[in-house]
Amino acid sequence: MFASISSALAQSGGYAGEFTRMGFSPRGMAMGNAMSAVHQQGVYAYYNPAMAAMISESVQADFSTAALRFDRRLHMAAVHVHLPPMAGISLSVMNARVIDIDGRNSSGFHTGMLSTAEYQLSAGFGLQFHERFMAGLGIKYNIADYHREVASTGSIGLDVGILFKATDRLAAAFTIKDILSGYEIDSSALYGTERSADGTLRFPLRIITGVSYAVSGRWLLSTDVERRVAEAERLITETVNQNEFPVPVQRRESITEGFTYLRAGTAVDVHERVTARTGLQWADTGGENLVLPSFGFSLHLPFDRFMPSVDYAFVREPNQLTNMHVFSIRLNM
Repeated sequence: MFASISSALAQSGGYAGEFTRMGFSPRGMAMGNAMSAVHQQGVYAYYNPAMAAMISESVQADFSTAALRFDRRLHMAAVHVHLPPMAGISLSVMNARVIDIDGRNSSGFHTGMLSTAEYQLSAGFGLQFHERFMAGLGIKYNIADYHREVASTGSIGLDVGILFKATDRLAAAFTIKDILSGYEIDSSALYGTERSADGTLRFPLRIITGVSYAVSGRWLLSTDVERRVAEAERLITETVNQNEFPVPVQRRESITEGFTYLRAGTAVDVHERVTARTGLQWADTGGENLVLPSFGFSLHLPFDRFMPSVDYAFVREPNQLTNMHVFSIRLNM
């Protein structure tokens, strides 16, 4: 019979696809990612696929990269094309990598340098049903390559969203993100069938409600509330009596966790060629509250061809130990 039951051996270290929830482009990250109802900063269907329906006279292209510590890489690119008269499509790709990982065996001997790579390819289609109401659907393909002896995995995910412009200044949005997204992991070739922990690693389901308000033609406020529901497995150690000796036995337990995120951001045109942004994210991650500030700016360059802008954002990472610098160039072709 059971002599005692211990608590979980390890706490959650995050969920699959974390890089896809860091935000998209310096403009969004600088505003605390409170962007689901923001339609004045350009077209970012990453935050709400309904924005793909926005009317634009040119093809918007964004190319972003981030400076991160601990040999991590993050790159983003997106393009938006208007489909007359009332529709549009946005295509994007995100890539996250970790390089120069020191590989070692169970005895501690060096076995080589390792790296990981993850990609998210997405296409968002939006349709404008009324001058004040639009809706959209996003289809995403997630790819993960963690180890040379673990097969790459891929899956399809869905986003849905709506955007309602109540007035010329006030807009509201509702989105559901990462429906069905996840990775199927098979590590038996690396660890053997008995030690492998295979199965589906689900992305958290994200339900977001947002509001934006243009105080004036030069000042914008926005806020998002997100409820995140995640499925995970927890490793439990149980001590049992076998032949009058205590023996530890491990088992896995499925759990469902819910987290709440509040975000707020603002953007101000301080000059016709300079836009300043700042934001704040607050997260209740189950026993620990995170407060993550961010700020940034855009420089709108004085060129008629492509009307380029250079964007920058400084972001505090969720571990609260490191910072992230994000750079981007915006072209209108």
